[in-house]
Amino acid sequence: MITIGELVNQYLRNHPFIEQAIEEELINYSSLARQIKPDIEKELMKRIEVSAVGMSLRRAAKQIKKRKNTYPVIRPEELIVRSGIVEYTFEKSDTISACVASFLHATAQGKKYFSVVTEGVFEVAVIMSAQYEEQAKELFKKEKITARQENISAVTLRLPTNNVVVPGVYYRFLQKLAWENINIVDIVSTLTEFTILLSEEEVDRAFKLLKE
Repeated sequence: MITIGELVNQYLRNHPFIEQAIEEELINYSSLARQIKPDIEKELMKRIEVSAVGMSLRRAAKQIKKRKNTYPVIRPEELIVRSGIVEYTFEKSDTISACVASFLHATAQGKKYFSVVTEGVFEVAVIMSAQYEEQAKELFKKEKITARQENISAVTLRLPTNNVVVPGVYYRFLQKLAWENINIVDIVSTLTEFTILLSEEEVDRAFKLLKE
């Protein structure tokens, strides 16, 4: 039979912002217990005391804070901002791999500008500096475009190599943006680079938050 503690933990997992507030010690446990008590009672199909919920919240909070202190804090070694980015999304086809190869070859020497291609199961995204757009139009002219987005900026975070063994590294950065209601257009990553694509209107705010 499921317990109050298990339901409280489940609730916190489904509400990461509350979990973050607990980490930062911003939560009044009695108030939160009163708020979530009806949900817990609905699952248990019986009435329970607010104090029981509060006790479970405090136990969960100890585990959350302990988990936070277990992992090292990963900070970007460098932040790089690029503006004037365009993203095309194409429907995946039998011929698009050849187009991608031609595009990457054509842009290989242009270290001054930005270009990246990501292939999904059904779509291919081509993200590039606007300077490459005409080349891309020509190379992909026979492919079906499903979306085009412009006025994008890219913020690239250079991370230490140990970021791949630390849980929640990307979450920490994305959480900061979510708290400030900054929308993310796309995300691209390599071993030590984590690139966030967002509206040019939001890039200054995002840069300041990610730099902290």
